[in-house]
Amino acid sequence: MIDPRDVMKVDDENWEAFKQKALKDELFYNGPGDLLDTPEGRAKFCRLNKTSIFNKQDPEFPAYKIWVYNLQGQGIIIKKLSRVDHAVMENIEYDADGNEVSRSYEPA
Repeated sequence: MIDPRDVMKVDDENWEAFKQKALKDELFYNGPGDLLDTPEGRAKFCRLNKTSIFNKQDPEFPAYKIWVYNLQGQGIIIKKLSRVDHAVMENIEYDADGNEVSRSYEPA
């Protein structure tokens, strides 16, 4: 598996080639410390990935997926099973700089 720090070192110009060569999934979530776990990483993900919906199996809860709704250059929403209450999904909205804007919950 790729080290999340390697993702942060890739130049913007080489992003697409890096994704094709090193990653099988466009959502780079492998737990705490990954690309989507820092404001800088979320900003880079938001800026470089096209407007789309991404998903990947949650490493902490394999029966569930983590969903990322990306609006290129404007913000992202990360939706995953709450780590506190497993009966709800946690929706966290971030701005284009990767900073949290709002947090909401819905039934899982």
